[in-house]
Amino acid sequence: MDLSSRRQLVEALIPTIRRAGEAVRSLQESGIVQSSKQDGSPVTSADLISHDILRAGCQALSSAIPVISEEDHCFTAAAPHMAALVIDPLDGTKEFIQGRTEFAINIALVEDGYATAGLIYAPAEERLFFSYGTGLVFEETGSGRRSLSGLAVAPRRPIILTSRSHLDCETEALLAMLQPCTVSKCGSSLKFAAIAAAEADVYPRLSPTMIWDCAAGQAIIEAAGGVVLRADGSALRYQEDQTSKVSGFVAARTPQLAARAIAAIRQLET
Repeated sequence: MDLSSRRQLVEALIPTIRRAGEAVRSLQESGIVQSSKQDGSPVTSADLISHDILRAGCQALSSAIPVISEEDHCFTAAAPHMAALVIDPLDGTKEFIQGRTEFAINIALVEDGYATAGLIYAPAEERLFFSYGTGLVFEETGSGRRSLSGLAVAPRRPIILTSRSHLDCETEALLAMLQPCTVSKCGSSLKFAAIAAAEADVYPRLSPTMIWDCAAGQAIIEAAGGVVLRADGSALRYQEDQTSKVSGFVAARTPQLAARAIAAIRQLET
């Protein structure tokens, strides 16, 4: 897909992701129905309603592009050379159930195994982050739209984000090795958005996750000049033979920050 087509697709998806966000936020305030998936993870009526809105909106824009959702996932439905829209109708379901604001809705465009465009919407904060190419990354709020490309950052201790719900012993050991730093816990893909907005510096994820959890965030961070790499330092791609699972990654505001984290991970492994 060329840059113009990618931009048109992302701009057309903005009303859809906002509609899904309004529905999710309304249900958090009025009451949700909760159950469990086969793997024991929670799912709510908000996940399912958001899924329906996003899938319908994506298919209305382009029926030729497969839609891969957490709620009916099958990554192998799209061959690796094809484009696919990957959606997470409600990222941060645990935080959502607890009444927190740290939940988001993700849409990513994956082409030839790469995340080339992404949208992350935080309904509770009314912050929308999106990208569709290098340097073409934006935040949209009630105050308008601003570019996130080339943001200046004053000297500071690195701000490292960790998952509120998935902090493991290996990550705790890594945080100790990366001191001095400031550690902050946060739910959902908003960690990617914070890095793209220069509000944080590094997000290490050493335990497995899924494509819909990280593809949109990867596209947004990389458009802003950062990197999202596998924990061994190699490029993070989404291949058909890897299904929808991602073994782990390091997301960072700059390649230098990523290199420091990856070097620490290698020390831990030895």
